[in-house]
Amino acid sequence: MDVYRLSVFVHIFFSVLFTGLALYWMIMLVSLRRRFDAGETGRLLGLAHTARWPHVAVPQKWRLPLPWMTTLVMVVLWLSGIVNSKLRGMPEGVFWWTKLGLFLGLIALQVALTRRPHPAAIRINFALAIAMLLVSGWVIR
Repeated sequence: MDVYRLSVFVHIFFSVLFTGLALYWMIMLVSLRRRFDAGETGRLLGLAHTARWPHVAVPQKWRLPLPWMTTLVMVVLWLSGIVNSKLRGMPEGVFWWTKLGLFLGLIALQVALTRRPHPAAIRINFALAIAMLLVSGWVIR
């Protein structure tokens, strides 16, 4: 496997992981809201926010707080995106600029979610993650 294909594989893998993390928070929010009131939901989201990952097979001191996992995934996506652009050439067009705008929006949102999970931010994060996947597919066409 050459460097370009490896970089594309890493980018796709971490895109799926990023979407899964956004989906995790959305499922947590919806599930908690069905059972608990807003105050208890906020408290339990805060508890989930303090979880460390991966939760098994890694010594406790090496586990990252869950919000930092998303940040790490975004850094890998950024780096693999740069490598892909250097090896294949910079994409052009409105979808490329839309993708960059969505990525910047996700970075800003991630700063807020790293501090404290908020229901509105979780919903927006999930919507932007799905929009990012759709636009990313259109960029390469």
